[in-house]
Amino acid sequence: MRPARLALMAAGVALLPIAAIGNAATAAGPVYEAVVNSDDHATPRTIDDLLEAPARAPQLENTGIWKAEPTMVCHSSAYRKGEFLNQGCIYDDQGAQLVPTNWPEHAITPAYTYPENPAYRANAADIVEVRVKPQPDATAFRVTYNTMLDPELVGTTIALGNSTDPRPAPHGANTVMPARVFVTVHGTTGDIVDGASGDTLAEKPSVSVDLERRQVMVTVPHSAFDPGRGKTRIAAAAGLWDAEKDRFLLPQLVADKTYPGGAVATDLASPSAYFDVAFRYGEPFDSPWRNDHQKTALAAGDISRFHADVDFGKLAAGGDDDLAGTSMGVPTSGYIERIYPTHHESRQGRRLVTDPGAPTIGSLTQQNGPVDGLDGSTVSAQFGWVCRDECVPDLPGQLQRYVAYVPKIEAPASGYASLLWTPGFAQTPNDQVYDPGMLEASPTQDKDLFHKFAERPNAPTVVIAVDGRGNDEWFYGQSGASVIEALGDARRAYDLDPTRTVMSGFSSGAYGANKLSLQFPDLFSKAFICDGLNKAPSIPGLNGVFDVTPVDTGTQHEPGSTLTPLLPSRRNQPVVEWAGLPNSYIPYDIPRERAQAYIAGDYDFQFTTWIGASSEHVVQCANGTWDVATKRLGDMRGVQNPHHVTYVRNPAMDDPASGMVGNRAYWVSGIETRSDTDTDLGTIDVVSRGFGRADAPTEPVVLGEGIEPGTTVPLNPYTTETRTPKAPLTVAKADALKITATNISEITIDPRRAQVTCAADLKVTTDGPLTVHLLGCGDRTFGA
Repeated sequence: MRPARLALMAAGVALLPIAAIGNAATAAGPVYEAVVNSDDHATPRTIDDLLEAPARAPQLENTGIWKAEPTMVCHSSAYRKGEFLNQGCIYDDQGAQLVPTNWPEHAITPAYTYPENPAYRANAADIVEVRVKPQPDATAFRVTYNTMLDPELVGTTIALGNSTDPRPAPHGANTVMPARVFVTVHGTTGDIVDGASGDTLAEKPSVSVDLERRQVMVTVPHSAFDPGRGKTRIAAAAGLWDAEKDRFLLPQLVADKTYPGGAVATDLASPSAYFDVAFRYGEPFDSPWRNDHQKTALAAGDISRFHADVDFGKLAAGGDDDLAGTSMGVPTSGYIERIYPTHHESRQGRRLVTDPGAPTIGSLTQQNGPVDGLDGSTVSAQFGWVCRDECVPDLPGQLQRYVAYVPKIEAPASGYASLLWTPGFAQTPNDQVYDPGMLEASPTQDKDLFHKFAERPNAPTVVIAVDGRGNDEWFYGQSGASVIEALGDARRAYDLDPTRTVMSGFSSGAYGANKLSLQFPDLFSKAFICDGLNKAPSIPGLNGVFDVTPVDTGTQHEPGSTLTPLLPSRRNQPVVEWAGLPNSYIPYDIPRERAQAYIAGDYDFQFTTWIGASSEHVVQCANGTWDVATKRLGDMRGVQNPHHVTYVRNPAMDDPASGMVGNRAYWVSGIETRSDTDTDLGTIDVVSRGFGRADAPTEPVVLGEGIEPGTTVPLNPYTTETRTPKAPLTVAKADALKITATNISEITIDPRRAQVTCAADLKVTTDGPLTVHLLGCGDRTFGA
C-alpha cells in the first residue's frame, strides 16, 4: 500500500472512490480520493439534544433499491418492504476461540486480533447487517459493515442454496458450510464458485461500494443461481483479504503489521479466516459480546448452524413480517440487545494505541491491555482512564449497543419505569445476565438484575444496561454521552415513563451512575449506587490509600472528579447506596464518606452495608439480592417540580463538545460559576414560595438489619441506615424566591415552573455579583 494512503488511513481518513459508486472496478482497481470522516464534535450539544434528537448514522441509511428500516435488534431478522433483513451486532468480530470466556478473562484474553495496520481500525470485518431483495433477473444483497476505510481489505463469503454435506468455502477460508454456490466479494471485485466442483463460474456478481454508508451491494444473476419462489438457504461471513495472494488472510498466533493474530494454538495450520458470521440466531445473552457460538463454531471450522431459510415467495409478495415469537424474529419482550446511533464518531472501529488522548503509563485498559509507557510521560496505577472531549474512546464508532430487558407484564398507562445500568470496569452489559438457555430449569431464573427489577407487578421496569463505549472511560466525554443517548433510544423504542428513570451502576459504573445523576439530577428520579468509588480513575485494593490522600500519589486523579462535594445536588433525588464490610476492591471508607454526608444532611437515602462473604465487591452486586434495593426504590417515582432546588456547579466535569455540560436542575438552569478556575465549585440554592410549601423538619436516621438469600452466597446479612423525609409543610403562597449563591455568577429561572411571576420578590444572598435571568421577564443583578 502506498505510504501516503496509509498515512491518511492512520489519521482516520476515509478513501472514497472518485468514480460513481456502483460502477465496475477498472482493471487497475478503483481510484480513491481522501475525505475526512464526519465527526459531530464541531457542533456542541446539550443534554437535551443527546436525549431527544436521534443521531444520523450512515450505516443505517438506504439508497437505490433499498427501502426497509433496519430492525436495530442484534441477531434478529424480518421481512420488510420486500426485503429480508438480518441485523448483526457490533464489536463482535472476534473470530475463533475454543473456550469463550466471561469477566474478567474476556477483557484480557481476546480471540482474533487485527493486523497492526491502522487501516483496519481493528474492526474492518464487523458485519452490521445483511439484507436480500429479489430482482427481475437477479438477487441483490447488501452487506453493511461497522467500519470501512478501505473495502479492499475485507473479503466476504455469501453461501447460497443447500447441500447434503457442508462444503469448503473457497479462497482458503478454512471453513465449511452447506451451499450450492459461493459468492466471494472483496472491494469491488467478486466471483461465484460452484460448491460441488469448486470451479469458478463464468458469471460474475456485480459489486458496488458505498464508502460513506460502509455498504457493499452484490447482485447475483439468476443464470448463476436462481432462488425461485420457495425457501432458499443463505449464509454469510467476513474476514480479511490478502490482495497479493488473492485469497483470505489467515490469522497466526500473534498479529503483526500484515497478519491477524489469535489463531487457535492447536490449529495454526488451518485456522478459519472469518472474523464475523451473519445469521447467528440464539447467541446467548450471558456472552460478553454475544459471540460465544460464533467463536466455538469457527474454532471447529464449521459454521453450518448459522444461516436463514429465506422465503422468496414472501419477498415477492412484499408483505411485512417481524417473525415475532420465532428464534430469528424481532423480540418485543425479555432480553433485547439493541444497536443505536450516536452523535459522535471521532474514529471508526476501535481505539488504536496511536489515537489522541492516550491513557497514562500504568493504566489497564479493556481493549489494549496495560499501557507500557512508550507513548506517555505520566505514571498512574489505574483501571481505565478519564477520556474527555479531545480523547478517542475505546469504542469510538457511530453505532453503539445496549442490552434491555422489557417486561412480559403489560406497560401501565403512563409507561414502564426504567433502570439505566452502567457496568463496572471491563464488564459489558451482558455480565449481569443469567444464561437464558438455563432459565427455565434454574431456581435463580428471576434473581438477576434484569428479571428482579423488570418483572415487578407493582412497578414493571425496562432495564437498560449500557456499554459506555467500552467501559474504560469513567463516563466522561463521549462515554457519558452514550449513556444518555441510549436512554433516548430506549424511550423512542419502548413505552417508558420519563418521570420514573433510575440511574444505577456497579463499581466504576457506580461512579458513573453517581456522576451522571449528580450532574443531571432532574433527568433521574432516583439513584441506585452499587459499591461505587468516589474519585476517577481508581485501582482496586490500592485505592484505599491512593484515593484518600490529600495529594495524588500512585493514582493521578482527574481534577474535580471527587463526588462527595456534589451531593447537595441530590436534594430532590432519593438514593440507595450499597457497600461491603470488609471489601478488598473498594475499601469501606470510600463509600462510607458519602454515607456520613447523607446522615449529616437532610437527604432521602438508604445506605446498606453487606457483611461477611457477600460484602466482597465481585459478589455484592451479582448475588441476586436485588429485593433489598427494589423495596426501597418502590415505583421508581421521584420529585419532578420541587419547591426547593440546590445544585453544585462543577465546571471541571464539563465536556461541551460531547454535549455533557451539567448546569441545570429542575426550573433553575444556565448556572455558571464566577471563578476562572474550573475546579472551583459553585453552589446555588433557591426556594420558591409560589408552591405554598416549606421544608419539613429533618427526620432521624433509622437503623435496620436483615438477612437476604442470594444466588452465590446462600445467606447474606446486612445493615441499613435510612432516612425517609416527610412531605413538605403547607404554608401560605407568596410571589417570592429566596436565593443563596456561592461562587455563582448567573442563573436562569423559569418563573412558570417556579410558580412565580415576573414581579416576584427576589431575596438574594450572594458572595459576589450575581445575575438572575427570569425567562420572559428580563434580568436582575445583585451583589455588584
